[in-house]
Amino acid sequence: MSRREMRGGRDEEGTGPKVGSALGRSDPARIGPYQLLGRLGSGGMGKVYLGRSRTGQLAAVKVLHDQLAEDQEFRRRFERELHAASRVSGRFTAAVLESSRGIDERLWMATEYVPGPSLSQAVSAFGPLDPTTLLALWLGLLGALESIHAAGIVHRDLKPSNVLLAEDGPRLIDFGVSVLGGATTLTATGVVIGTPGYMSPEEVQGHRSGPHSDVFALACTLTYAATGSAPFEGANPMGVMYRVIHDEPDLSRVPDRIASLIRPCLDKDPQSRPSVTELINMLPAAETDEVSRLLAHGKWLPEAIRRRTREHAVTVFEWDGARRDSLAAARPVHPGDSECDPEPPTVPQGSVTTPPNGSPPNPPGSYGTGGPDPGPDPTNEASLRTHTVPLPADMPPLPRIPRRTWLRWLPARRGTR
Repeated sequence: MSRREMRGGRDEEGTGPKVGSALGRSDPARIGPYQLLGRLGSGGMGKVYLGRSRTGQLAAVKVLHDQLAEDQEFRRRFERELHAASRVSGRFTAAVLESSRGIDERLWMATEYVPGPSLSQAVSAFGPLDPTTLLALWLGLLGALESIHAAGIVHRDLKPSNVLLAEDGPRLIDFGVSVLGGATTLTATGVVIGTPGYMSPEEVQGHRSGPHSDVFALACTLTYAATGSAPFEGANPMGVMYRVIHDEPDLSRVPDRIASLIRPCLDKDPQSRPSVTELINMLPAAETDEVSRLLAHGKWLPEAIRRRTREHAVTVFEWDGARRDSLAAARPVHPGDSECDPEPPTVPQGSVTTPPNGSPPNPPGSYGTGGPDPGPDPTNEASLRTHTVPLPADMPPLPRIPRRTWLRWLPARRGTR
């Protein structure tokens, strides 16, 4: 959790490709069926990578930290996350594709990759969203919560960095601290799970959370989208949590139309907050029809953010190509490797290439002026494709190299030991 998150301010995480997200030496090259292309982000439980399967499926692959893999408490949290996410299906959530098995050394899960910036990245780059985009974001996130709650799950960590802005609608991601309905919470005594600027009063006080807690977080997130800041801010996490419990939200900069929607959601009493269904029906039919039309046809984002979303897709493609080229340059080619063993270059029948200095061609196993073969030249792309230079069968015998003349000046050896 970043300090800005704890203050209730801007959350700069996001999961889009950015500078400095290339794989490091300690990162795996492959997880399950996914070739890893780069790092998307990291959190308290693990790292998130961009992966590509053999069938061309892009995925966000989340891997549990190695040092936590043996901790049974963290294992339960990870398995709970996986179980919770696999039960959710809906247009505005990222679907689970695959996951680790019991025999795997690492614990991981792969979800649908969404090309686009996070809400925190978009607001930081382009400023608060306009009212029409806010209403579309509102309806999309309500649709996501409707799917999540229908599966008996509470997200518990709805915040700007967990909302991705795709061209065909927002996506709510990361069920890292979600709780299955009826499950026992794994929160230790005195430990609070969540981000203070987007937590409900009941969560801050350590009480059981529910769907109404997600409604509170949704209102905080929309306030951020409309103003660039959360409704409760403070100098430190404790100050933020105090304001969440005791103070009224700061909605002075929120457009009146949006403020009328989110103000009931920020009630201190969870039972007084409207449900997701009530919030969906709160907009007039004509307004809902227009906003849903924009969502359905991918016209809901401002042009600047749509351009950034397309740039994310292009960046991922170029990123993938760079990763492929670096792997090809670093990996030695062995005969029989069907995936990367192209046919060796051939020499036309009856022809032999001659070095420019007129010396005889080098036989296999020699290099340059007679020294040992140093191996493939890493600067020559063709040298990576074969180990030896094939010679034609009818090549004439190599000329005899004359004996070195300096031997005549050595005295003849007389006698034996």
